[in-house]
This record gives sequence, structure tokens and C-alpha cells, in this order.
Amino acid sequence: MENQILTITADTTAANGTAVLKIRGPMLISNLFEFQDAVRAEIAPLLVLDLSEVPYMDSAALGSIVNAHVSCVNRNRRLALVGVCDRVTTLFRVVCVDKVLAVYPTLSDALQSVDSPD
Repeated sequence: MENQILTITADTTAANGTAVLKIRGPMLISNLFEFQDAVRAEIAPLLVLDLSEVPYMDSAALGSIVNAHVSCVNRNRRLALVGVCDRVTTLFRVVCVDKVLAVYPTLSDALQSVDSPD
């Protein structure tokens, strides 16, 4: 597990008012600083984290995701997660954050949900 590489790419093709961060690699305490910096730098009303290429995450990464959610809520913004694999979905269920985090199968689903009236 040493030196696990995490890459983060901003997707500039998303709809207006949406920032998409494409995350690739395992999310671990040893590689979270770039993730945290990228999330803090985004100011869009909707921040989407594409986790479709994240095979697993540890508890520190989970904490960073929850912190991102809380930060967005406190700033009257929204956070959506897309493409979450089964292993990470199970982690979300075990710690009961699946009831708090907005998780969608695809970016399109997330954008449709945001555009639909609640």
C-alpha cells in the first residue's frame, strides 16, 4: 500500500454551475492532501466527485468526503458523488453516511437530480 498514487482532474465540460473532480486511485491518508486542496479550491454551487476509478478508501478518506459535504452545506452548496464502486458503497453503508451523502450512478443522474424540483 505504499506510495499509492491518487490523481485528480477537473472536468471543464460539465454544465454551468457545476464543478466535477475526477478522482483516480485509492484514497488513503497518505495521499489525501491534494484531494483536500482540490475540494477547498472549488467554489461552484454544485461539486461532483467522480469516484468511478476509486477502488477503495480508508477511514481518513471517508472523513475527507464527509468534511467536503459539511463544507458544501455550510456554504449553501451541494456535493454529489458519482460512480461509487461496491466496496466504497459498502463502507458508506457500514458507517451510515449513505443516508447523508448524495450518491448517483452517473454524472447525468446527478445533474438531473439537481435540476429536478425536490
